[in-house]
Amino acid sequence: MADIIKTWPATVGARKVAQIFSQNGCFAKYYFSLGPGQPHLSIERIWFTWHGRILGYFEVEKIVCNDGSLPSLRSISNEESAWQIRKDAWVAVCKTGCHRLRERVFMDSFRGWHYFDLASYCEKPESKHRI
Repeated sequence: MADIIKTWPATVGARKVAQIFSQNGCFAKYYFSLGPGQPHLSIERIWFTWHGRILGYFEVEKIVCNDGSLPSLRSISNEESAWQIRKDAWVAVCKTGCHRLRERVFMDSFRGWHYFDLASYCEKPESKHRI
């Protein structure tokens, strides 16, 4: 089994991030684009960083390739989002509610996503200090 980690856009404000990453969640399902390359289909969690800190993870329900049948993405205010998942992109469909990481674990920003193991990452010195 594998986990992955992605960065959440730094342009999103703290209040909106708190809503999105709340335990109750503001959507019935979360859809996270992973791009054109097929990931391992046994991914259990998708972790997120924001402003140099690992926030927590969502439980992955399934990994699918967008064949055009995924619903249109909506904003918190229930408007159709200007950003939609491209056809043929791989997508992590996640259950609602983020599992927040209470301890402070830091990670420098990066583009895209990569496979991730929190336990082994926490052994690295860079996990203890914001860079």
